[in-house]
Amino acid sequence: MEISKLSMMYFIACDRMHQIVDDLYEALHEELGEPLGEWEKVEEAMDGVNLAIYQELDLIKTAVHEHEDQRQEA
Repeated sequence: MEISKLSMMYFIACDRMHQIVDDLYEALHEELGEPLGEWEKVEEAMDGVNLAIYQELDLIKTAVHEHEDQRQEA
């Protein structure tokens, strides 16, 4: 994998994580801007965030391993 592609994969994963966190922040507030004050609503807002973040971290891990493997083969 060329270094520019590796960088692009990092960008894609980080950009997606940024969007996930932005969406979480929005979900943690009512429409009028009041923060959620009940655990059940906060828990619902956080549902799936860990999995989504871990998927993007796995993309980074996979990309760097692929880059290392191709570099060692060369």
